[in-house]
Amino acid sequence: MGEASPRALAPRLAARSDRAERTRQRILDAAAQCFAASGFSRTTVEAIAAGAGVSKALVYHHFRAKEAIFEELLERTLTEWERVGRIDEHLTAGSTLIDALGDMVRASLAYARSNPLVRSLYQFDPLVVSFVGSSAAVHKHANEGRARLVDAIQRGIAAGELRRDLDPGRVADVARMLVMSLTEHMLNPEWLDASDDRFVETCLEVLFHGVAAPRIP
Repeated sequence: MGEASPRALAPRLAARSDRAERTRQRILDAAAQCFAASGFSRTTVEAIAAGAGVSKALVYHHFRAKEAIFEELLERTLTEWERVGRIDEHLTAGSTLIDALGDMVRASLAYARSNPLVRSLYQFDPLVVSFVGSSAAVHKHANEGRARLVDAIQRGIAAGELRRDLDPGRVADVARMLVMSLTEHMLNPEWLDASDDRFVETCLEVLFHGVAAPRIP
């Protein structure tokens, strides 16, 4: 029998590629659950393989090491977190920048509450802290998100919604610090319980009072 033609092989190759991608995603999802439950340092490749229902060898076939799994998960998580927290996503017709800021904070917290890897990041595992601190992906997403927020704040000032004496960069940093601090205290509520929606709304009210343009009588 002759060799199959490239056209005949294409569907088989596509199906194989699809299966491989589904396996990769299953490994990533299992790793996220393991990292959230046990932390990065205490999670083993064997545990990830068991959670994904695959062999340890298959995990290594797709990822060179546990660190590579975490790196890809981190990039995926940052991309999703950034998407739900984009200020422009919340600037709908008829909404003000202050409305959008509130919706941005609430959406970011909701994502952090539901995503298992975010919980792992806030366990302050020394290896995770070191990895995140040196990650180019983390710095890239942080810088891009800040730039978009600064631009939106500048537009809010120009539109008369926000005080004209504000420094857009500092306001953006305060808003981002609020999200990160609330996330930390939501996931580690030893000192403050940021899972309390009323507490979150109080924080937003204080922020809004500080940045809103004075009303003209």
